[in-house]
Amino acid sequence: MEVVKSIGSVFQGFNGGRLRFVALSCVALMGVAALQGCTLPRSGPLQSEVNASVANDSIRLVAMTPAIANSGRGAGRASFPAALRNAAPLDADRFAVGDGVGVTIWERDGLGVFPAAENGASNLGELQVDGSGDIHLPYIGNVRAQGLTQPQLREAILRRLSRLVAASDVVVRATARKGQTVTAQGDLQKPGVYPIGRELVRLSDLLGQAAPNQTNPEQLAISVRRGGVEGTIRLADVYQDAANDIALRPGDSIVAHNVVEQLTVLGAAGVQGRVKLTKRNFSVLDAIGESRGLNDALANPRAVYLMRGAQAAGAATADTRPTVYQFDFTRPEQIMLAQSFVVHDGDAILVSDAPFAQVQKTLSVFGSTLGVARSATAF
Repeated sequence: MEVVKSIGSVFQGFNGGRLRFVALSCVALMGVAALQGCTLPRSGPLQSEVNASVANDSIRLVAMTPAIANSGRGAGRASFPAALRNAAPLDADRFAVGDGVGVTIWERDGLGVFPAAENGASNLGELQVDGSGDIHLPYIGNVRAQGLTQPQLREAILRRLSRLVAASDVVVRATARKGQTVTAQGDLQKPGVYPIGRELVRLSDLLGQAAPNQTNPEQLAISVRRGGVEGTIRLADVYQDAANDIALRPGDSIVAHNVVEQLTVLGAAGVQGRVKLTKRNFSVLDAIGESRGLNDALANPRAVYLMRGAQAAGAATADTRPTVYQFDFTRPEQIMLAQSFVVHDGDAILVSDAPFAQVQKTLSVFGSTLGVARSATAF
């Protein structure tokens, strides 16, 4: 208000309110004219300023075409390498190194070498298959167990017992100890080491027990490392393609992690800010849709840009200029190209202001200044 009084005092010498108002209006117009040399508030460059950057060779401007829009589109699904997919499931009925074996012996008319309980049974407890694939039995020695089923191992022990005991029987059972394990870690509710067995044969069996986050299977990556082979797919690929439900092998390492990718939307969009990429092949049109489209009052539909760094755009190493892809949303076919063009993590989308929006802002400033002039005539 002090400023208004000061302006009014300058024109106190003018006779009559009308003359004074005209003089103040002139000052207002001069102020607006001065504003033309300044930058009005806005959220990004105008189309003319983008073209100026092209002219001074600061950026690479690429008009969108069908060939460009389709070139960056990836496959909707992924698959594990053949070395992982073609591996046969383990036979859970056969003993392996590290497995536990329970052995109970009944003997009759023998030497009584195995102390028997009241029921006549000699429980030898849990024996573990050693690194050589054998179990060790007292007075009998090593018996091959690796690769044998329970009935086959029983027969092997009976053959060895026949040298010591005239009549005997043997019970062989697999214990809970398993020597063949896989490791699950990452974004799981139950990470840990899991034994391969009848209830854990394939990748889906492991995921069912390790409990990954099921909120968005499209953005949960599953990596499997086996020896020198590694493959990464999305959880959705396991559900959609049975070939990706690979058989587990001892020593496998499975890592689950959420894929967090984002881009930034600026300018005359419905909402500015960061947009999460919620699926593979997330497009420019998807991003604009998440931002509530173009702002009808501000947007220049001819100047919708996707900005990408030189390395991400695949430019030559020596060329450090960003690449800017331009869409003209006044043309329906360009909107469909925006639906095909895939964005990358770290990209930015700019919707430039329309030139008329700047005129509106100028008129708004003029209206405010004129209001000050009217107020000043009241003093």
